[in-house]
Amino acid sequence: MEPEGLVYLDEAGMNSQDSDYPYGYCEEGQRFHTLKSGKRQGRVSYMAAWCYQQLLAPDRFEGCCNRTVFEL
Repeated sequence: MEPEGLVYLDEAGMNSQDSDYPYGYCEEGQRFHTLKSGKRQGRVSYMAAWCYQQLLAPDRFEGCCNRTVFEL
């Protein structure tokens, strides 16, 4: 296949709660407990394609990627 015909697509995102606790510590063999809000908050995702040294169709959207988002 020619390099011009290859398209790489990637999607990533982050939850607004991801920074609540970046790491934790406890004794070996013990479970790490922490408080975390049970309230659901939004997720911001982004997607873009890479084809033959060009970034194509970068997009940002709320929520997770599904078929509807992918086909837009």
